[in-house]
Amino acid sequence: MGKKWKKRNAIKNQGGKEKNFNRGGKVGEAYDLGKRDNELFVKYYKGQGIVPEEEWDEFYSILKTTLPVTFRITGYKSQCEEMLKNIKGKFFSSLLNVKVDGEDIQPPKQLVWYPNELGWQLDLSRKAVRSSEHFSRLHDFLVAETECGSISRQEAVSMIPPLVLDIQSHHKILDMCAAPGSKTAQLIEYLHSTSPPGELPTGYVIANDTDNKRCYLMVHQVKRLQSPCCIIVNHDGTFFPKIRTNTDDAKPEFQLFDRILCDVPCSGDGTMRKNFDVWNKWHPLQGANLHGLQCKILKRGCQLLAVGGRLVYSTCSLNPQEDEAVIADLLRTSEGAMELVDIHNLLPGLKYSKGLSTWKVMTKTGEWISSPAEIPAPMQTQFKHTIFPPTPEEAEKFHLDRCMRILPHHQDTGGFFVAALQKVSHLPGSREIRLAQAESAQAGNGASNETAPPAETVTPAETVTPAGDSTDKVLEEAGAPEAVKPPVGDKRKGPASGEEPRAKKKKLHGYKEDPFLFMEETDPAWKPIRDFFGLGKDCPVDQILFRSQQGKRTLYFVSKAVREITRCNEDKIRFINMGVKAFSRSPSPIVPQCDFRITQECLGTLLSNISHRKVTVTKEDAIITISQENPFISKLSEGTQAQLHALSPGSTVFIFSPSEKEPSPSCDVVFCGWRGKNSVRCFGARSDRAHALMLLGEDLKEINKRVEAEKKAKQKAKDEIKETPDDDDAPKEEVDDELPVAEEEEKDNTDDISDDVETKELTEDTKQ
Repeated sequence: MGKKWKKRNAIKNQGGKEKNFNRGGKVGEAYDLGKRDNELFVKYYKGQGIVPEEEWDEFYSILKTTLPVTFRITGYKSQCEEMLKNIKGKFFSSLLNVKVDGEDIQPPKQLVWYPNELGWQLDLSRKAVRSSEHFSRLHDFLVAETECGSISRQEAVSMIPPLVLDIQSHHKILDMCAAPGSKTAQLIEYLHSTSPPGELPTGYVIANDTDNKRCYLMVHQVKRLQSPCCIIVNHDGTFFPKIRTNTDDAKPEFQLFDRILCDVPCSGDGTMRKNFDVWNKWHPLQGANLHGLQCKILKRGCQLLAVGGRLVYSTCSLNPQEDEAVIADLLRTSEGAMELVDIHNLLPGLKYSKGLSTWKVMTKTGEWISSPAEIPAPMQTQFKHTIFPPTPEEAEKFHLDRCMRILPHHQDTGGFFVAALQKVSHLPGSREIRLAQAESAQAGNGASNETAPPAETVTPAETVTPAGDSTDKVLEEAGAPEAVKPPVGDKRKGPASGEEPRAKKKKLHGYKEDPFLFMEETDPAWKPIRDFFGLGKDCPVDQILFRSQQGKRTLYFVSKAVREITRCNEDKIRFINMGVKAFSRSPSPIVPQCDFRITQECLGTLLSNISHRKVTVTKEDAIITISQENPFISKLSEGTQAQLHALSPGSTVFIFSPSEKEPSPSCDVVFCGWRGKNSVRCFGARSDRAHALMLLGEDLKEINKRVEAEKKAKQKAKDEIKETPDDDDAPKEEVDDELPVAEEEEKDNTDDISDDVETKELTEDTKQ
C-alpha cells in the first residue's frame, strides 16, 4: 500500500468516514472557529443579573469579538523609563491616523488603571501587521523585547491580582497555581521594584504548579526576569507543604507567607474572546464541578498565610459558583479568622461590578434550583451545598460586595473575578491553635500539681482536634511534624521502651531532579573565579550552586533566603528551578587562569561585586561591539583600546554610562563579552543584543540591512579571489580564533543579528 493511501486510512474515524480538516468546505477557505453562541449561557447569565438588562446586548456582542493585544513594560529594571520613551517616540507617534485598506486603525491605548504608564493595549489584526510597515516594525520590536524580559505580553485583567497584593521587598510570596507564569513574573517585578537601589530583596517568590510539564514551561517565562529570589516547585496546591526553616526534626519550625496568590483552575468563560472553543463546551454544571477543588486550594492557601498577611483569590470566570460561593464557604468555615479587604481604591480608573450576595444554581439541562432541598435525588452528588448563596445574616457579615468582577464590555477586556482576603487570626483547628491550647493546658496542670494528685501531662501530640475538621486533616497530611499529630487509635504499635520514634519519610513522586549543591569557600573551582573577576570577600560564595558533582559546567546564584529554604527542605519539596545563571565553563588556551566566563543573566545581581574585568566604553564603541562580528580592538576609541590593552584575554564586562558628553540613553547599558588577542566580541542572546542596540538608539532593521550588505560584499570578494590565480605574496586576512571552546554553539546562534527576530529557538536549558 502506498504512503498516500496509508495516510488517508489513518485519518478515518470509527464510522469509516474521512475526517474533513478543512471545515470551511472549500480549498483555501479559512478555518471555521464555530458558531459563537450558546443558549444556556444566555439563560444562565441573564438569570444571575450580573449584567444589567440595558447592557446585555453590548456585553454579548463584545464577547464574540477578538481580544486586543496588551503588554506591560517591566517596571523594576533600570531601563524602564528609557524603554517607555523609546516606545512612545519611535513607535506610537508614527501610528496615529494610520489606515489599512481604507479602514482606520486605532492607535495604542494606555491602560489608565495600570501604574506609571507601563501598561498598553493594541487593537491589531494580522492583516494590519502585514500591510503596514509601522505596525510590522512594532510587532518585531515587541517580540524581541518580550524575549529579553523588558516587556511582558499579558491579558489586561490578568495584571490585576498582583497589583492588589500590595507587595513589598521583604515579603515571602507564594503563587499556588502559577503556570504559565505571567502573574509570577509580575510578582517578581514588584518584589524587586520596592527594594533599595543596589540591594537584593530579602523576600522571595515561590511559584508552584501541580503539573510537572507546565513547571518546566514556566521556567522560561520566569527566567527572563533574571531574579535570584524565585523558586519553582511542583506540588498539588490542595496539599502544599509548609516551608521548614530549620533542619531539626525533633523541633521543626515552619515559615508562613506574607502574600499568597490563588489564581485557581476555572471554567474560563471569561476567556471566550481568545478561547473560542469555550462557546461550544460551556454548560452550567462546569462551575459546580470545579467548586470543590477551588475551595480546597483557597483553604490551604489560608492555612499557609501568616496572621496579618493578604491572599488574593482570582478566576477568569464570571460564574458566582466559582467566585462568591468559594469566598463565602471560606468565610463561613474560618469563623472570623479571615475577612474580605476593600481593594476598590487601589485601581483608580478600572471599571468593575461589585460582588454578589445572591445568585441562582442551574442544572446541566437548564432548570433552576433555588435551595439544596430542591436538588433531585439523581443529582445529589453533582452539587455541593456550598455552591448556594449565603443566608441574609451571613451575607451581611461576609461583605461580598468587596469582591470585584470585571465585565468585558466595560473596558474592552476579558472577564475576570478578584477578591482580597486578610488573615486576622489563626484558623480554627490549625496547628498554631492546638499548640497554644497544649501550652495553656500544661500551664494549668503545672499550677494544679501543688494541690491535686499527679496527672498525665498534656503534650501537643495529645491535643484533641474537632471531629470532622477537614482543614486540620489537610494541614497534617501536608507536612505537620509527628510531635503535634493527633493519635489515630491503636492501629500502629508504638516504639519499644527506650527506642526513639521512627520518623516518616515523605515520598516525592514524579520526575527526580538533579540535586542543588552549594559551593564552599574551599572549593578548588572558586579561587580562580574569585581572583580572575576580582570578587570581594563579601561576595557570598555559599549562595552559588551547581547541579552535578561530576563536573561544574554552570554555576547559579540565589539569594540568601532562597538558599536557606533549599537547605532546610531538600527532601521535602520538589524543587524544579531557582536562581540565575552566574558563571559558565568555557575553557580557552589563552586564558589558563580561569575556565569560567560570566553570563549576561547575573550582571544585574553581581556587577557590584566585580572589581576586575570591567571596561567602560563610549556609545559608538558599544554599538560596534554589539552589532559587529569580532571587531578588531583598533576599531574602538583610544580610551577603550587603552583599557583593553591593559587587560589580559578572557571574559569581560562592557559598560556604557551616560555623561554630559553622551547623555543618551539616560541609563547604563551593560553586556558581557570576550577580550581576545586582537578583537572583542559580545556574548549574549540575539534578543539581548537587539535590546541593547535599541537603548543605544540604533534601528534593528537598518542594522540587519547593513549586515546583509556586508555579507554579500564579503561573498563577492571571495568569489573574485577564487577566480584569480593563487599568489603566495598576497596578504592573508587576519583571523582572531581564540574564542573559548564552549562558545562555538553560542557563536552560531548569535553572530548573525540579521536573522528574523520572530524565530524563537529556545536553546537555553530550561532545566538549568
